[in-house]
Amino acid sequence: MRQNRAHRHEEHDRIPQKGDRIERLQPWTGIQVLGTVFHVDQVQILVKWDDGRSGSLRPGVDHFRILDAA
Repeated sequence: MRQNRAHRHEEHDRIPQKGDRIERLQPWTGIQVLGTVFHVDQVQILVKWDDGRSGSLRPGVDHFRILDAA
């Protein structure tokens, strides 16, 4: 059986790679926002969100977790 293990970016200090699935952490809304990383550089992580939007996250500033398939 496959399970998703989630790792908080702040705890593991891992930068996601192109193709990684991530979840933006928005505890105040209770909404789960999932997406796929399509570009990473030294300043930002560009994400195509599952709802059709695109956006960027900043490591060390924005809260997200990388979803690992186990």
